[in-house]
Amino acid sequence: MQNIISKSPILGCLLLFILPAMATEHFFTPPESPFITDPRETISPLNVSAGPVENAQSLIDSARQAKADAVLVIHITGKLLVGNTPLKLGSRMCLLLEEAGSIAAKPDAAAQSLVQINAAEFVSISSAGPDRGVLDGQGRALSGITVSGSGKVNIDHLSIRGCGVSAISYTGRDAQAVNDAGSVTRCLVQDCGDGLWVTKTAGFMCLDNIFRKNRRTAISIDSPRSIVVGNDSIRNKTGVVSTSNHGVIARNTFEDNDTSLRLETGSTANLVTGNRSIGKAGSVMVSGRNNRIYANGLASSAATIRSDVNNLFVNNAGLKMAPIGGGPIFFNPPTSTNPHSNDVIVPGMGRFNLAIPGSTNKYQPADLTAVREGLRRARAEHPNNVIVLWMRGYYLSHEPAGLELPANTCVILDGSIRAELGIAPDPAFDKKAPLTQVVRLSPEGYCSFSGGTLDGGRQAFHGVVATSASCALIEGVDIRGAVRDGIHTKGRGAKSPLFINGCSVSANGGRGIWLHVAGDVHALNNVCSGNNQDGIDVDAFATDCTVLFNTSAGNRRHGVFVEEAVTNNIIFGNQFLGNNRSGVHVWNEEVPGNTGQNVIAANLCRGNAKGVSVGGRAANRTAGGNLLFNNVCLDNRDFGLVPGNSNANGNYFSQSVVHGNGLEISAYKTTAFIFSMPAKDSRNEE
Repeated sequence: MQNIISKSPILGCLLLFILPAMATEHFFTPPESPFITDPRETISPLNVSAGPVENAQSLIDSARQAKADAVLVIHITGKLLVGNTPLKLGSRMCLLLEEAGSIAAKPDAAAQSLVQINAAEFVSISSAGPDRGVLDGQGRALSGITVSGSGKVNIDHLSIRGCGVSAISYTGRDAQAVNDAGSVTRCLVQDCGDGLWVTKTAGFMCLDNIFRKNRRTAISIDSPRSIVVGNDSIRNKTGVVSTSNHGVIARNTFEDNDTSLRLETGSTANLVTGNRSIGKAGSVMVSGRNNRIYANGLASSAATIRSDVNNLFVNNAGLKMAPIGGGPIFFNPPTSTNPHSNDVIVPGMGRFNLAIPGSTNKYQPADLTAVREGLRRARAEHPNNVIVLWMRGYYLSHEPAGLELPANTCVILDGSIRAELGIAPDPAFDKKAPLTQVVRLSPEGYCSFSGGTLDGGRQAFHGVVATSASCALIEGVDIRGAVRDGIHTKGRGAKSPLFINGCSVSANGGRGIWLHVAGDVHALNNVCSGNNQDGIDVDAFATDCTVLFNTSAGNRRHGVFVEEAVTNNIIFGNQFLGNNRSGVHVWNEEVPGNTGQNVIAANLCRGNAKGVSVGGRAANRTAGGNLLFNNVCLDNRDFGLVPGNSNANGNYFSQSVVHGNGLEISAYKTTAFIFSMPAKDSRNEE
């Protein structure tokens, strides 16, 4: 999708509203970088022809000895045969399988793997041509690729088959540092024992792979803040097994597996969203703690939830529950896209439907007072029910508090609510003044607001205030015209999850969506446009939030701002177009500490002033240790990539796509790590 959007930011924005409906679900873009690790690097090409792997190893070892600091780009032009020892790759080596190149096991192979990477960094294995390079285990009891005690290893566009142990076994060297992450992308893995096995690493990327007919598990992953997105699991014993924490498992397809998904006991606070099953639906098994299973289409008849703590299931189409123990939580609110009539929204509570119609004339809206009073009365009369409030028509709010939802309330709006507070438009913002809003989510329990338009009328400070502890969903709402933020979460912390999905947040005087001193907030599939500051701001100690698959366009400041000592957030698969400053800006201005350990991956930054920029204001206000993976920076006016300044060290930029910008990359004074696949003409560089 990223490669076909027009170079015009305006036309690109228009196309965005068309493209998501298409069947494109690929998130990795082959990198375009003017260098592999550094502009001053030496690239040493090496051609290796067919023969025993020992001959190839001798050539590689000699090349490394001759040029100890060079990046070796190794072109395999024929079939290498592995017998008793694997092909061993060390640091700063890039292996390219040419069209006729492959690596295969001999019939009597005794090696534990075809390729071995041990205690190394800045290593890649990929194919040089349009077809996937082949690694064939020939049915032997070995692995295709083993990575041990290593970091910054990228494996892309390979066909790995017939490996009896596993296709890829990856053991990292730092279980917490996302800036040492590895990746497996665009691979076809079939007829192996296990597919991909990952442990002792953080921020691992598993994107756009196909796992087919593997005898055990397609993907087994234990990686904090890992991302498993866009993969197809077809006719494996098990699709995905996760023991990760704070990771994302999203938009994968499961077809005819015995088990589609299993979260193990050690899994914690993962977001599982947008996955779907086709054909025979495999079972879903969820253990662990604080996992969020939201808006999946897995259609399993055997979802087993064990007696761990606070696993939450929200709006999963076709997923039939068979709970074991008292740990899981279910919340199935009716929404504008799914206005269901199910009696059970929250287990243990009944349902009470309440309809309070508004005006059919948008020029003469109904006063919201009747809604507030009706909702208050219904809550008092039905304390053990979830209230489902149906609002149809046009409403006007004259009260600064707007519509305040009591606990356990779901609202479906077909129409609009506009604030008219009897004050001059665009009042000055006073931090000490009471909040004013169109809607305020409930202080406890469960709540949702779906559909319609919320208009601040340039008088209410916020469209939606979601600062309290309720488990909440905001879905499919058009939020506009607030003096400050479209959606305001300041001080929410990580008390309970908030999902913001499919909203249009535009023309607000501050941020579109402000994740401020917040945790466990998930912004998905929203369009944030024309706001006076940032489209989305992840701000001031926000932690464990996700920003996935959003479009942020034409905002006065940044597409997404990641700032002020926020940690452990994931920004993935978004499109940032035509923003006045950066598409993605990672920064620390005022808060002592580090904006770090955030994962920012597979985002498209086009037509902004800068694509991706990183920096810190002072030695005690830094922005370091982040992972920036496969971000696409095209046609930005000033720079494609700004890797940092002296207060932004240790960030890892991997597989960046930087093309057509004013300057592709700024001069930088930082210890950033940069690693990309070899350039197309790397064979001829010396």
